Amino acid sequence: MFNGATFFEFLRQLVARYDGRKVFLVVDNGSCHQLEDDGKRWLRENRHRIEIHRLPPYSPEFMPMEGVWKTTRKLTTHNAFFVTPNQRDAKLTQTFNLFQRRPKVIAAHVARFR
Repeated sequence: MFNGATFFEFLRQLVARYDGRKVFLVVDNGSCHQLEDDGKRWLRENRHRIEIHRLPPYSPEFMPMEGVWKTTRKLTTHNAFFVTPNQRDAKLTQTFNLFQRRPKVIAAHVARFR
C-alpha cells in the first residue's frame, strides 16, 4: 500500500541513495503524497537535501500518463465487465502489449514531453 507513511519512507530512502546530491521531486496532489507532521518536519530539516514540487491541482496537461490512462480505459475497461480480477488483468496486459507493439496509439499523449 502506498500512503503518506510509505511516501515518507520512500523520501528518506531516496535522499540516502543520492547522498551528497540534492533531490528535486515533482509529485501530484494525491493523498498518498501527503505527509503527517513528522514527515513535514523531516522535510523542513532536510530542505538542503530534497525539494518537493507539487503540480497544481488537477493538471493532466503536465502528466503524460493521464492521456495514456484515458486511452487505456477507453480500450480496456470502458463499459466492460470482468468476472474476475484475472480477466481484467489479462485485458490490461493485452492493451499494454498493444502500446508496446504500436507506440503511435499513445504517442500523441507523450510527444510534447520529449
